[in-house]
Amino acid sequence: METLSIVKFGDPESLGEFLFENGVQHYLFWETLADTGFSYPKFPITDANIDNLDDWLLAHQVEHQAIASALNLSNPFNMLDVDFNKENDFYDWLGTHYSIHQQIAATLGLY
Repeated sequence: METLSIVKFGDPESLGEFLFENGVQHYLFWETLADTGFSYPKFPITDANIDNLDDWLLAHQVEHQAIASALNLSNPFNMLDVDFNKENDFYDWLGTHYSIHQQIAATLGLY
């Protein structure tokens, strides 16, 4: 989980680690919900192009909306409303996203 909070602005290697860990967590969420009979579209969000994250952001948003719906959580923030080229936007987005993952994991009893 911590890898989602320690990514560094402007560091492609760090971002790549974040994308991988985020994808692993999303797969765990998907599997856990599937075990309860809830299914939603699963996207290959681990395979993001770090030079153009627009498609990844959209797929990621769709997955988070489905998870929130399944768990009766507040709908996640608009993940598309970010400019990863601006350091403040980048870190604000990461912090909010990390909190959402913690909430999902706790609700599912994973951590």
